[in-house]
Amino acid sequence: MSTSARDGSVDLDAILAEVRERVRRKRERGVYGADVEAMLRTDLPGGRRLLSDDMHDPVGALAEALDDDALYDPTSRKTIVGPLITFARRVVIGLTRWWIAAIVDRQERINRLLAATYDVEGRLAPRFGERLTRLEREWQEWREHSTAANLHSVYFQARFGGDESVIRQQSEQFVDLYMGKQHVLDLGCGRGIFLTLLRDRGIGGYGIDLDPKVVAQARERGLDAFEADAMAHLESLPARSIDGVYARHLAEHVLPGDLVALLRSLRRALQPGAPVVFVTPNAANLGVTGHTFWNDPQHVRPIPPELFTFYLEVEGFVGVGIRTFAPSEHRLNEDLSDPKIRENVRLLNNTLFGDRDYAVVGFQPDA
Repeated sequence: MSTSARDGSVDLDAILAEVRERVRRKRERGVYGADVEAMLRTDLPGGRRLLSDDMHDPVGALAEALDDDALYDPTSRKTIVGPLITFARRVVIGLTRWWIAAIVDRQERINRLLAATYDVEGRLAPRFGERLTRLEREWQEWREHSTAANLHSVYFQARFGGDESVIRQQSEQFVDLYMGKQHVLDLGCGRGIFLTLLRDRGIGGYGIDLDPKVVAQARERGLDAFEADAMAHLESLPARSIDGVYARHLAEHVLPGDLVALLRSLRRALQPGAPVVFVTPNAANLGVTGHTFWNDPQHVRPIPPELFTFYLEVEGFVGVGIRTFAPSEHRLNEDLSDPKIRENVRLLNNTLFGDRDYAVVGFQPDA
């Protein structure tokens, strides 16, 4: 064992470190007996154990600390003024003892309340967890019942989703807006009709939808479609990562506040100049709002064209406009000689038998 530093002086730290290491190795090998182990755990006469040693067994150390009395010897051993100092110390101790006792009582009360609180929380935590699980289950059941989410979506699409050739023809009018784009997002892509149009025109795009059945149909066509929530997906996208958005019959499925939040997420995710198209049932047609709109139990509320226009404009989109299409099959005859009657009939046609769908179109600002 080296006992000297380079200058010839004794290195006590090195000696103590080597002693501790040798003791540790012997204790691991079981060289020391039970008596020695007991003595190693005995307090040295120089004072109480170090806090770092007590941390190895905090529970036992805490019990010992609670049993310790805080002792103080007021006696002064100075030859002349010692008795006076001793007397003064005892007077001060007597005057402050009541105050210290009050502090100790208060601390003990706090400790007991904390311990009781931890115990109550420990007993209530499982109950809170069970209640939260029950509330989540009830909320999910309510949502499924309120929107008829247990309907088979493929059968629903076959009955109410519309003829695919008609939807394709209606959607073709928007494809030119995306020419030259390579990362167009189709929100609520469904069976992938618009994605097929993009692919046929050499435009890159992908779609997301909540319904795994229709997503599977789109993927069978070789399209990039994924099961995902629209809002969650937009929030996960990097800024300026997509160059166009198309959403057919999605806006009427969400609450107004969620729609505004979705538009704000689009403003962050879209590249400058990117087009945005939302197709939705035409609320200006009373035949839609009073009848066909409610064929889909997942519809939340119709959106008037003026309101949807305002949504886009107030959220910063530019060039916002409305396109109506899908005319009603039945209209009143306007070929009348009386101009007043003809005008009234035209008003009825626009109100009751107008175009069933409209699209609000806007663009991400260039700057």
